[in-house]
Amino acid sequence: YGNTYYMGYVGQRVVTDLRRKLYEHILRLPVGYFSSNPTGTLTSRLTNDVTLLQKTTSNTLAVALRQTLTIAVLAAVIASMDWKLALISAVVFPLTVWPMIKFGRRVKSISRKGQVTMGVLTSLLHEAIGGVRIVKAFGMEGYESGRFSKENERFANYRLKTIKVRAISSPLIEVLGTVGFAATIWYAAYRITSGTLKPEDFISFFAAAVMLYQPIRTLNGVHLNLQQGLAAATRVFEVMDTPGEPREEQAEELRGLTDSIEFNNVSFRYGNKTVLKEINLKVKKGSHIAIVGASGTGKTTFINLLPRFYDVTGGEILIDGKDIRELSLTSLRSNISIVSQQVVLFNDTIKGNIAYGDPERADEEVIKAAEAANAHGFIKKLHHGYMGVIGEGGVRLSGGERQRISIARAILKNAPILIMDEATSSLDTESEIEVQKGLVNLMEGRTTFVIAHRLSTVRNADRIIVLAGGTIVEEGRHEELLRRGGEYARLHALHLYGMNDGMAT
Repeated sequence: YGNTYYMGYVGQRVVTDLRRKLYEHILRLPVGYFSSNPTGTLTSRLTNDVTLLQKTTSNTLAVALRQTLTIAVLAAVIASMDWKLALISAVVFPLTVWPMIKFGRRVKSISRKGQVTMGVLTSLLHEAIGGVRIVKAFGMEGYESGRFSKENERFANYRLKTIKVRAISSPLIEVLGTVGFAATIWYAAYRITSGTLKPEDFISFFAAAVMLYQPIRTLNGVHLNLQQGLAAATRVFEVMDTPGEPREEQAEELRGLTDSIEFNNVSFRYGNKTVLKEINLKVKKGSHIAIVGASGTGKTTFINLLPRFYDVTGGEILIDGKDIRELSLTSLRSNISIVSQQVVLFNDTIKGNIAYGDPERADEEVIKAAEAANAHGFIKKLHHGYMGVIGEGGVRLSGGERQRISIARAILKNAPILIMDEATSSLDTESEIEVQKGLVNLMEGRTTFVIAHRLSTVRNADRIIVLAGGTIVEEGRHEELLRRGGEYARLHALHLYGMNDGMAT
């Protein structure tokens, strides 16, 4: 009982701590990491790979330790009984190490490939369920089922290969053990015939040898399990070893914005691709800046540099004269609110979503923020009001309602710097009108960066920044830029004639 419980306890605690640390580390990874690593793959490492490690820590290691000690003790007993006979019987035992190593490497390789396939399976599942409306709308149930079945069969084949290796390793160890026993019996018979070994002494020796053989067999299976665990551990620690975002424990705290935000010769490269080059811009406190440009000009990347979702590869960004890389990430991001086109809501209550980041906020403050976002009216009409659960991604709300919840969340945060990334581009006219009322309240008194192609947002900006080729080609107010007849006027004309993609993100 003690062995079973306490070894199980150790295994569970090790895996629980590892899963927690892995999850915490994943949350600290830079945004760029998630661009090349699908959610399903990371989920698989957090669940399936860690589960394999659990089996290794709670069962395999304990058995390996116990059987190794048993082999050591029995080997010492046999050697003390008759060292010559022990030497003959032990000749074959080194031969058992070779298949253990060879098959172990094979199992580790197959297991790693199987875990990769399981990550693909999890990704397919996540995508299909998350996009089930599109799947159904395009009648792609059969296609998605086929993709899943293909990977599922591949995973099954890897599992069968592992079973095949295990199946062949056991009889091979049996054969080698039989050869060892045969050699021992032959030599013992010779010794008994010659009168140098008593039959009763051989019986005792042989009994000990048989006892030694069983832990060796067991150790072979343990070794294969251990290799599976090591394959999982490799995948887990690949993530753990990926550098996370810098944790500047001694960094300076940002306590609001008092003067300006400056971009000095800012450049950014993603791999070998230059996205932004030599951006120079100074934004005074309280200014409203609109950023426009054709698709692929780096608008979203530009504003993602401010909260350090990506770090500049050249130049510097200053807030009140201080390089943001010298500020703590926590304090920097606490001073920035973000409202984007892709609203992120959680399967929680409306209050929980509005108060996300500070769940202890009073109900009165949450309601006040909702009123400012023009969301209080529809929230009151819901069955459970502010305590109503909105479903995954806010599926029980309309697009405009979800956007107003995100605006209320930004209002409640009350950060001095605001980033709006196409906040109304996906809404219909009626919903946009409702959302715009909330945006006006949100932008009041805040230094605002807006990416938008709706004229209602761009026209009223204090300054419009036009990006092309990764650099600023024009800046000024709406009317001024139209008179110049440059890039902004061209984009404006495309927009008027309905080619909205010309100014989309």
